[in-house]
Amino acid sequence: MAKVQNLGWILGAAVALAIAFAVRSPYMAYALYAFLLLILLANVSSRAWLAGLDCERTLDQTIVRQGEEVAVTVTIANRRGWPIPWIYIEERTPPGFPVIGERSRLAILMPGRSVELKYKLVCPRRGYHRIGPLVMESGDLFGLQKRFRTGVRQDYVSVLPTVAYIDTFTISARRPQGPVRISNRVYEDPTRISGLREYVRGDPLNRIHWKATARTGELHVKQVEPSNVLGATLILDLFRVWYQGERGESRMELAITTAASLAYLLQLSGEQVGLLTNARDAAEVARYDVAAHETLTRQDADASIAGDGADDRLSPLEVPTRRSPVQALQIIENLARVLPTDGLDAGRLIQSGFRRLPRDAAMIPILPKVPEDLALVLGAMKLSGFAVTVFLIDNNKDYPEAAALLAQHEINVMHIEHERDLHLISPQKVGR
Repeated sequence: MAKVQNLGWILGAAVALAIAFAVRSPYMAYALYAFLLLILLANVSSRAWLAGLDCERTLDQTIVRQGEEVAVTVTIANRRGWPIPWIYIEERTPPGFPVIGERSRLAILMPGRSVELKYKLVCPRRGYHRIGPLVMESGDLFGLQKRFRTGVRQDYVSVLPTVAYIDTFTISARRPQGPVRISNRVYEDPTRISGLREYVRGDPLNRIHWKATARTGELHVKQVEPSNVLGATLILDLFRVWYQGERGESRMELAITTAASLAYLLQLSGEQVGLLTNARDAAEVARYDVAAHETLTRQDADASIAGDGADDRLSPLEVPTRRSPVQALQIIENLARVLPTDGLDAGRLIQSGFRRLPRDAAMIPILPKVPEDLALVLGAMKLSGFAVTVFLIDNNKDYPEAAALLAQHEINVMHIEHERDLHLISPQKVGR
């Protein structure tokens, strides 16, 4: 656009100069020479003024809860040796985020001086939100030409999802407190001795009970109970197809809130917790444009600002299941950045990732819908040794069918319609 406008000026002046020579008018030619010189000076001065600017932005925090404020300071410095008669600066902020303070300003910048924008950004909703870039506008003293330039830097702030505090719920238990045994003896816990029996050929030597062997004169080995189910791996399904429609956005946020709440609860209980989801990570999707763009119109400046690109990766986002004092925070920070996916549904997600999941942790799928093929996958997980409990998110229409499909595999399903339902979960129904 800038080249087209400049070319228009040159062609117009050339035609007018040709007419002046044709009519042999020295005054007209002189006026055109002066006009062309003015255009040249306007072009050079507007380019020089914007080229001498450096921009820096600082944020007091980059990870916040919903409703909290982020203090932003933007500094624009004139590093060149000439003054800038006027400059208008405007900071780009996420749509729908209230701003306290000034995010735009008209200023004069002398050599070596700087100007600041200070404002607070209120963060009302979960997500990974871009702050910036800065858009600068300047031009010549005669108003013949304006130029716009975008800043080099853009920053991002993560707004954490809502966490509903669940006081009476233990993921892995049928009782309000304590673990539950795995129904299949996949793993055994050597610390849980249930009795003694005579040695059978093939028993490992580390199972021999030497005191009983010495007392009876015959080899005896220890019998142990199966390992307990402690904690859970959260399986969050954000397959975009199931979040269409008028309430799709609210259902997705409820699913994310459910995952964050369960992660916080498990850590609070001292149990292991992990996350596996087919969601995209907004930090990887966001395009970080490191080049400044200079244009002649605000529309071109807006168009040059890099947006969020599409990502069709099929690689799941995973936080390994472990016991850690910061595990829930790590999961919740990842949940702040998740976006729906188009490439990987819940069934293929579980099939691709279950081999990495510990079987001494329950599997907690958080799903918007349970089609028949997914119910078969969950049934296979139950047979392979996982304790499975499904959380169905805000789906009254399909809940009876989902409950019937999962009942065939002895899998319990909990229906979460509202955030308040998380406070009413019955622990006796989980981990069957």
